Amino acid sequence: MSAATTSAAERFQHDGFLVMPEFIDAATVADLRDAYDDILEGRTPARGDGMLGGITRQVMLPSTSDARFRSNAALTAAGTIAEQLLEGPVEFYFDMLIDKPPGHPHETPWHQDMSYALQPFALAGTPITLTNVQFWVALDDTDAENGCMHFLPAVHHGALLEHHVASGDPLDTQRLLAITNPARDLDLASAVVAALPAGGATVHSYGTPHYTPSNRSTDRRRRAYIFNFRRLSAAA
Repeated sequence: MSAATTSAAERFQHDGFLVMPEFIDAATVADLRDAYDDILEGRTPARGDGMLGGITRQVMLPSTSDARFRSNAALTAAGTIAEQLLEGPVEFYFDMLIDKPPGHPHETPWHQDMSYALQPFALAGTPITLTNVQFWVALDDTDAENGCMHFLPAVHHGALLEHHVASGDPLDTQRLLAITNPARDLDLASAVVAALPAGGATVHSYGTPHYTPSNRSTDRRRRAYIFNFRRLSAAA
């Protein structure tokens, strides 16, 4: 492992996330945008097309509908990074698309991905282990105005915070979960705004609190391509 890679892994262990402004090239971005829009506009039917919490367009498992999501440069790069961060062999776990068009009024509230491990949500106090990482790839330039990722650093270890169903059917896999009292349990003033150019990405732990605001822009899309890798031993 190179010194630069070691430094990135150490930052991830400390902060619970990494921000990577240059993750995939422009040609890959263009190809994934085309695949994304083919699904959203109905040219490629997708069985997982639905609404996160009943309010935000979410397509689960687009890789089962379009081959461009089964093999691409983002997955290749992420697999290598996931092996370094999880310190061993990994496997692709699942993927999704979350779309916030211009003027989309809904935020994705502060939450930890570990909360989705059980329905309606995993219980507060559940131990958090580093067995999964999630990549969030920006297919458009993203910032706080149109809905980029926000992270809280160095609070991803320990135990899961209290969550609740923010919207949607509690028994639906596309329910929307939220930390019940983020202002009490977290230092929101320490949030890192992870603005990215198209083709940039973030990666975070299942215990890392994160949030995306509404898309307040009037003319800018926010197409997010999201996928997870897990340590092979975590599949048992």
